[in-house]
Amino acid sequence: QHSRLIMADASAGYKGPRLGDAASLWNFTTAPGWTTSETLILQHALQHFGVGRWVQILDSDVLPGKTIQQLNGQTQRLLGKQSLAAYTGLKLDIDKIRGDNQAMKDVERKNGLVINSGPNPTAEMRKKWQGGGKTKNK
Repeated sequence: QHSRLIMADASAGYKGPRLGDAASLWNFTTAPGWTTSETLILQHALQHFGVGRWVQILDSDVLPGKTIQQLNGQTQRLLGKQSLAAYTGLKLDIDKIRGDNQAMKDVERKNGLVINSGPNPTAEMRKKWQGGGKTKNK
């Protein structure tokens, strides 16, 4: 019966975990890519709701089918920075922030994004970064 179930799944074009599959086979984030219009919509949503307000953006239904992980990853690429802590909750001028981050010298980068190196940030450090994020946005 088990093999008939798998065969039925395969014949129906089913894509996803099947009985007997290890969970690790399906550890992936769907990322079908972003169109130019979707990127612009995300940019407007970030300016309207604020960075990190993923649930509100998803609930607004302006980007159907996108996941929180996809919103976060694309926002990192839009801003040019891996850590979004300095911008959480802020409604930003995305192009200005990206330009500022691209112009930064003597910083570590990974896949083109500015990364924080060193110890994990404390709550005080994050608060200071957010103050800097607000200032950069003006």
